[in-house]
Amino acid sequence: MLDPWIIEEILKKEEELRREQERRPAELPLHRPDMGDRPTVTPAREEGERGVMIIDI
Repeated sequence: MLDPWIIEEILKKEEELRREQERRPAELPLHRPDMGDRPTVTPAREEGERGVMIIDI
């Protein structure tokens, strides 16, 4: 079993880490270099019958 002061230090560090992660803003990808000069591709139209499939479990 760990000494109480060691447990307290571990809890403090975990709390500090949690607070730091909450403060950190989310990073949004504003420019994606891998999307560079690629031509845009439109999806092909599906031919045939379309509908709804119901699966009862």
